[in-house]
Amino acid sequence: MHISKSLKVKKAVVPWIFALPGLLGAFIFRYYFMFQTLKISLHDYDITKPPGEFVGFENYIRLFANPEFWGAWKNTFIFVGLYLLIIFPLPILHAICLSEIKKGRGLLATIYLMPGFIPLSILVIIWKWIWNPANFGLANQFMTFLGVPTQTWLGNPSLTKFSIIFTFIISGGFSVMLYLSAILGISNDIYEAAQIDGCSGLKKIFYITLPNIKFLILLQLIIAIISQSQILDLPYQLTRGGPNGASTSITLYIFDQITDGRIEYGGAMSAAATLGLVVFIITMIQLKMNNSERE
Repeated sequence: MHISKSLKVKKAVVPWIFALPGLLGAFIFRYYFMFQTLKISLHDYDITKPPGEFVGFENYIRLFANPEFWGAWKNTFIFVGLYLLIIFPLPILHAICLSEIKKGRGLLATIYLMPGFIPLSILVIIWKWIWNPANFGLANQFMTFLGVPTQTWLGNPSLTKFSIIFTFIISGGFSVMLYLSAILGISNDIYEAAQIDGCSGLKKIFYITLPNIKFLILLQLIIAIISQSQILDLPYQLTRGGPNGASTSITLYIFDQITDGRIEYGGAMSAAATLGLVVFIITMIQLKMNNSERE
């Protein structure tokens, strides 16, 4: 009896011991700073006597009256929309094509993964050359070849967001491998039974492949929306938010609030809290939709 009770205690306690470092890390480096963000957003932050004078929702009122804030949100939603429209479907399409290849699949998979090892700073240099408005820019060379006018890709407010998002076209190798693994995990019996029933070609993709990897597509969709809602590096390095704020994302707006000579910690933290709330709501809606489909 004593041994049985001791074993039950160990089974109950040991998992928590192993999980404790991760839980502490998550609390300290995530939730603690989230609470600090909310706290600072309610104060007129004073760096000499933190957190400064309590001002309630005054920072939020000023923030919501600032047209730059809403402009940054507009840019962010366009970034997200362009990513989902242009970039997000590509890894799924590539994985489906790879799954049909029997010989050389490993080599092709390696080729897909290789761009992911290139540092972001190097990619920025490459894409600045591609989008260079002069005739030696690769994009404009292609335009000249087609006989159409060249463009100032990163200097045109109508094209700059597309130009930034298009750089992700070579960064989906890891997603391709995830989708490919999920597709290859689908039982061949399902495909054989479908083929007997006359389900082949595009029907096989839409009625068998895609429904069986729907869980992964949803997960990747949530990750894509969250990551693109927080896009910062590429707009900062390629355009610095220009021209005239046309590529300023909400995270770049927050960054500028505390680094562009403004030192508006209260305003920056209120914008960050708003971003966190929006991302949370979008994620909950997507998860709710997924749960409804399962039911």
